[in-house]
Amino acid sequence: MAISTSSSERKYIVPAVERAIHILQLLAQESDGLTISQIAKRLPISKSTVFTTLTTLKQYRMVDQVEDTGRYQLGMGLFILGSTVVETLNIRATAYPILKRLANDMGMTTHLGICDEGEIIYIEKLEGQGPIKISSAIGRRMGIHCTALGKAILSQLPEAEVQAILAKKGLSRRTPNTKTTLEELQADLVRTHERGYALDDEENELGIRCLAAPIKNYRREVICAISSSGTHDKVSLDRVDELAKQVKKAADEISATLGYVPA
Repeated sequence: MAISTSSSERKYIVPAVERAIHILQLLAQESDGLTISQIAKRLPISKSTVFTTLTTLKQYRMVDQVEDTGRYQLGMGLFILGSTVVETLNIRATAYPILKRLANDMGMTTHLGICDEGEIIYIEKLEGQGPIKISSAIGRRMGIHCTALGKAILSQLPEAEVQAILAKKGLSRRTPNTKTTLEELQADLVRTHERGYALDDEENELGIRCLAAPIKNYRREVICAISSSGTHDKVSLDRVDELAKQVKKAADEISATLGYVPA
């Protein structure tokens, strides 16, 4: 499938990446696979370049080589990436009506977020009624340690995985309330796991509190989280438990729709 680009865009195209994409698109049309020579005949690419490109793709499991025939086929790595995209799209479609209802019921902004490379990405946002708007946007990346979404997800992961993420990304300070030591954050994650929801107590943005709960799939894996955010007076500390129940209920409903069954 060729993608048309303007002349101004062409100057930003990376030739090696484009060649790899053309090879993958060609292999997608041939269920029995193709040899290096066959690919070189079908595409304006030399055999040596086809070989080095396939070798790189094979290293990352984007293609597999059939031992008996030497033919190359699409690999499991592509399936894994594709499945992730499909699952993300399914999650958004499944979560949307529940998020919308939660935003209306609570009068607060709701988010759906996933963890990617140790950061939180907002993949859905619905504004609650009221004059106060939260400075977030779909596609925006935020710190995993200082957001309720991030802490809800971290609280469900093995300790070794949590430490690996934090070692790579660090614990940067966003506000005076941000937890910037591993000990502080670990204690918070234990509390989060026990009560089933995370609290961002003005740790990411002053004046804003956020409550989040994790979402799990049919394999009982945490795959994302939902949150509700509001001003510190709307989400007063004496109302946290009351408001968190609504967020947890919505998260549990989404999880059940995705096939999650509690142990």
